[in-house]
Amino acid sequence: MPNDLEAALNPKSVAIVGASDNPHKVGGRPILFMGRYGYKGKIFPINPSRAEVQGYKAYPDLVSLPEVPDMAIVALAGEGTVQAVEQCAHLGVRIAVVMASGFGETGAEGKKVEDAMVAAARAAGMRMVGPNSQGLANFGTGAIANFSTIFHDAPCLPGPVAIISQSGALSQLIYRLLYQRHIGVCHCHATGNEADITVSELAAHIAQDPEVKLLLLYLETINNPDQLAKAAAIAHARDLPIVALKSGRTERGQRAARAHTGSAEIEDHRVEAFLRDHGIWRADDPQDLVNASALYLKGWRPRGRKLVAISNSGATCVLAADAAEGLGLPLATLAESTRGQLNTILPGFATTTNPIDMTGVLLSNSSLFGRTLEIAGKDPGADLVFVGFPVAGTGYDVEAFARDAANFIAATGKPLVLSVPQEDVAAPFVKLGVPVFESDVRALRALNQLAAHTEMMRQGREPGRAEPALTSLTANREPRAKDIDKRTP
Repeated sequence: MPNDLEAALNPKSVAIVGASDNPHKVGGRPILFMGRYGYKGKIFPINPSRAEVQGYKAYPDLVSLPEVPDMAIVALAGEGTVQAVEQCAHLGVRIAVVMASGFGETGAEGKKVEDAMVAAARAAGMRMVGPNSQGLANFGTGAIANFSTIFHDAPCLPGPVAIISQSGALSQLIYRLLYQRHIGVCHCHATGNEADITVSELAAHIAQDPEVKLLLLYLETINNPDQLAKAAAIAHARDLPIVALKSGRTERGQRAARAHTGSAEIEDHRVEAFLRDHGIWRADDPQDLVNASALYLKGWRPRGRKLVAISNSGATCVLAADAAEGLGLPLATLAESTRGQLNTILPGFATTTNPIDMTGVLLSNSSLFGRTLEIAGKDPGADLVFVGFPVAGTGYDVEAFARDAANFIAATGKPLVLSVPQEDVAAPFVKLGVPVFESDVRALRALNQLAAHTEMMRQGREPGRAEPALTSLTANREPRAKDIDKRTP
């Protein structure tokens, strides 16, 4: 990983300026988390009023430290923040994570102060995250320079998803939505005002991590599109999906973004084209951002978009057909041989066209689901499989249904999702790693996203296809540290 961000993601030592003995204050949380998540480097609390902070020897100021730390977390407010950043730069600290608000997001005067901090950092070759940042969290190294409550309330499940967000609150929400789906996270970073380091730059570095299998981004602006294009190129080369939620679609939304993180305005049609041309799927909301995560992490890359829908309810079949058509997912036309086999196992009043209604006979014949799934799912026209169980429970062999679904996935490699609103019915499927959704629409949206994004990613990798231009989305931008840092390739 390039040296300019090595200290941000894997620092050998961390100083906390404004360290607190209270583990639930801004200056206390990073110390608590680094201890909890196995950080192996040195921790230097800076607190002039205490000899010890959370069991670590404390120091009155940065100049009293036995060595210059790789990273300094600045957990101070007001003018103290500016002074601490300037001192970090003077001493040779490599990265400063600035948590305080009240800078570029407040207007012209705050922007002047922010610019002065950046100038001091640049002059010394120091990188900066923030200000107005919740911080960085690399669970692979235990370097949690972050004060997020969520890592305390929902302890991290180690996993292959990286979250990079301008907003700290959105990073927590995305983390929580994944946690509720039992999906683990390896990175969770919030860049705040992006006076220096941006979501795009972090994405370009983290996309190179072989442990990362899915990259989720929240953007209020795209300050350096060349870095986001670089991230996309790296992702294409290693089949890494990138899903982004870019806010500020409207004029009012852009004004709100400017007040939140001081973000520059970009015409939304240009954002849409840029993301599409670089193979980045654009989500509509935070739930949509994570909705297809389990499907991506299965490694599924469907060959097409033709859908087979199966249910034990005729009504669900009708609703699934409506939802699929609304999404532009074509229902596969089953081969005559497939329909012939289905006619031999389903009752005469069942529907053997697509969608396939197994009817209530499933209650008395539990083998019907596995046999139907095997026959219909292996049809040469079937790219995607949806199963809806609007009701099941006592009397249904749900454990057998779950085994049949898991066996089908293992045997065919075809994407299969279930819509199961009952938690007790869903549990056996979840246990065996079968993607389950509470609603038909969410399940079908996930399949549609997987199929459409796979097609988009393939287009980006076609031999001879021209690399999309590194379109500049922002005008008259001041050079950032990464533009002048000679260590950056």
